[in-house]
Amino acid sequence: MLEHMDMKITISEISERMHVSQTQLKNSFRNYYGDSVYKYIRSRKMQQAAVQLEEGKLSVMEIAGMYGYENCSKFAAAFRKEYGLSPSSYRKQRRVRSFPGQLPKTAQEQHLA
Repeated sequence: MLEHMDMKITISEISERMHVSQTQLKNSFRNYYGDSVYKYIRSRKMQQAAVQLEEGKLSVMEIAGMYGYENCSKFAAAFRKEYGLSPSSYRKQRRVRSFPGQLPKTAQEQHLA
């Protein structure tokens, strides 16, 4: 599953490959990982997308496509569900944290300088 993050994989396909019923797959997966198959996959995609957003080398649309989203708004909704921010807001927030020396100085810091 994790090797094919750009593809939409169904529970039916996974259960066929693993030679188990869909119900058995769902139950076993939830017992082991604590989440449904789809929630787990979405979470992992969004974690990897977050890394791509932080790097800033690709557009949001390109990142969405890398993880199987043809529609940027669906990607943004999934990302927001995971992180509470839009992909663009997340990228801006992470860039600010990455370059703290470029932040405006506070009044106290300016006074001490």
